[in-house]
Order: sequence, then structure tokens, then C-alpha cells
Amino acid sequence: MKKNNDFFLLDDSENGKRTVNRYLLIILILGIILRVGALLFIGETRVAWQLEFEEIAENLINHGQYYFSFYGLGESGPSSFIPPVYPLLLALTRFLIPSSIDWLIKAIQIIASSFLILGLYRLTRELGGSAPQGILAALFWAIYPPAIAYASDLSTVTMETFFLIFGLLLLFRSFKCNSPWMIFPAGILISLASLTRSTWLVVIVIALVWLMVFVRRDWIIRVKFGLLFILAVCLTFAPWVFYNYKTQGTIVLTSTNGGLNFWIGNNPQATGEYVFPTELDRDLVLGTAHWTEISRDQFFYSQGLEFIRNLPGNFITLLGRKTLYALFFRPNIGSNYASAQFSFYNLVIASFVAAWLALIPFALIGLFHLRTHWQQHSLLIMIFLGNVATSVLYFTGTRFRTPVDGFAMIWAAIGLTALGGIWQHRKTSLNKGSNRKE
Repeated sequence: MKKNNDFFLLDDSENGKRTVNRYLLIILILGIILRVGALLFIGETRVAWQLEFEEIAENLINHGQYYFSFYGLGESGPSSFIPPVYPLLLALTRFLIPSSIDWLIKAIQIIASSFLILGLYRLTRELGGSAPQGILAALFWAIYPPAIAYASDLSTVTMETFFLIFGLLLLFRSFKCNSPWMIFPAGILISLASLTRSTWLVVIVIALVWLMVFVRRDWIIRVKFGLLFILAVCLTFAPWVFYNYKTQGTIVLTSTNGGLNFWIGNNPQATGEYVFPTELDRDLVLGTAHWTEISRDQFFYSQGLEFIRNLPGNFITLLGRKTLYALFFRPNIGSNYASAQFSFYNLVIASFVAAWLALIPFALIGLFHLRTHWQQHSLLIMIFLGNVATSVLYFTGTRFRTPVDGFAMIWAAIGLTALGGIWQHRKTSLNKGSNRKE
């Protein structure tokens, strides 16, 4: 290490590692303080209605059944409406510590979100990044307003992100160590992300394509890794698929809310954002309230497809609008909490927007400075684009993009260090020029 006090010259020497660990400890403490502070600040502020996973959690606690009533419009019964991970976790924490503010699950989320600070550092290093780049990525996550807010709220975002980031970390690590067995827990974690929010199924497909096409290894090794990954996915999904087959009479991988969400995003009144179903077409929705979940799911998919066939121009316009919303922000960001008793509400929303807009230019610079690490980053790029594509296909929301915002933080860290290197090179050149003149 040339200069112990020069951040951009941190290396992997013993002295450099100690310095890195000090930085990470400070960032970790900062991240925890911000998340605990946000929890105390937000308090009991929440949306005015019971969320889907809350109803299911209450039914699990009170009746021991995974029941849902389709927003109270139908009779409560065995459900596959949303994936099981978060409702089960919420039920467990509420059973252990009943509380109006859900202290236990929020504490778990704060711990998970704080571990992600270290996770992003390690993921950056596994992707070939330097210690300064890893530290910057960790710092960005520690102070990122959406990451702080979602850890302090009833939301699946933190757990989705935890499973996704650490799953990818193990995936890359398995190849770096040439250990096919390490890919097994990677498959489990990525599957758990899909069983927390269904749209992460796309990551399983993308990861398999990346393993078979983009990984430069002997085909026997790639097949071995791929088979172990598939085995991990199948074993993780098996209990939920079995439950769904038993209750719904057919195979359901994750949930039966896909059709409804597809229709919400693709109908004559669609805005590109979430709108409560009965506000779009009350009679149509009420007419399906007592149907089976499978029939309802298929019906709403057919309604969305009918809209696309009958009004292709409107559909194309919606696609453009949703793409813009997915890459940036929807117009009504934070509207769910607009009526809640929440101090500095507008300031919090402004911080969401400002933080993301600040990352974008540096992330774009970082993408142009990946150099020899395109192979590893190609997986992150495909997952990021796959996430945008699913939002565009259904509807958009800040919470849907937040789990992949960490990728942009890694790219922004690369961009910043690239600019820092340019600045240092210029500074060195100027100093040499001055010395010659003297």
C-alpha cells in the first residue's frame, strides 16, 4: 500500500485489510443506527388496511390454516394467493411477541438489512471489485433511504433482497472456489426469494442460462453446477408445490395472484401503477370473489390478454409508461402512506427519489469501466433487466426495484473509483509538471 491514508489505494495487504475492516465496522454501525432510528421515527405508522400477508398470518395464528378471503370480498379458505415465506415469518413473530408495531419481525429485517451491508461488500469483491469499491457499495446500502425505510416497515423487500444478494454471492463464490456444492445453498436462497415474491422466478431461469451459456468452464462442470442448482430449487419448492396441489388441485409454483396483478397492469383503466382491483371494475372483481383461486387467476389473465388484443395501441403506451416508472419512479410514489400520521412524509419521499437519481450517473460510468469483469456482471445486468421486464409486464412500484438497486450501487462504486483514479492521475501529472518547472 503506497499511502495508508489514501482510500483509493487500499489493497489486500494485512494493513489494508485492517483498514477495510475498520471502515466496514463504522459503516455497519451507521447502518444499524439509521435503521433503528427509522423504526423509532416511523413508529406505528402504517397503511390503513390489512395487508394480504397479515390476514394469512392471523389465520395461521388463530386457526392454524393458510387462509385468505380475497380482500374480505369472499369467504376465507385454503389459499395460494401469495407465496409463503413472509406470511409464515410474520405469523411466527406475532405468535412469539404479539405487538401492534411488530417489533420482532422489524428487528429481524433490520438485522437482515444490516447484514446486506457486508453482503454487498463481499459481492463486489467476488465480482472482481477492489476494496474501495466494496466499501463504497456497502456505504451506499447503509444510507440508502428505501433500504432503511423498508427494513422498518411491514414489507417483503428486505427479505427478498437478503435472499437474492446472498444467493448470488454464493453462486459466484462457488465458481471462484470451483466448489459445485456451494451452489446448492445458492439455489436454496434464490428459491426463497421467489417464495417471498413470485417475480424472482425469473432469476432462476436467468441464472441457469448464465450457468450454461456465459460461464467459461468445461461443459461437464457447467452441467454439474446446473444440476445441483436445479436440485436445490426443486427441494426448496417441493413442500409449497405439494401444499398447492393438495389445496388447489393443480401445480402452482408460487402464487395465484399473478392473473389479478396482470389485469391490474393491463386494462382500459390501467395507470401503470397498483390500483385496488374494485376501483378498476367493481362488478367484474366482485363477480369472481367466490370463485376458486385457480379459476380467478386464469380469468384475470384472459382479461388482460383480451385488453392487449383489443387495444394494442393503449398497451404499447402503457409499456412505455411502465418502463419509465420502473427505471425511475411512479408518479404516486408513497401514496399508500399519504394519509398516515407521518412527520416529514414529503421529505422521506424526496429522499427516495434523490438517492436513486444520484446513483444513476455513477452507475452508468461504472458499467463502462467493467473491463474484464463483464462475464460476472452480465448476470447482474440480466437480472436487473428481467426485474424491469416483469414490472413492465404487470405494474410498477418502488418496492419492486429496490432489491436490485444494490446492483446499481456496485456499478456506482466502480464509477466513483474510476473517476477517483482519473482525478489522482491528473493530480500526479500536475505535481510532476510543477516539479520539473522548479
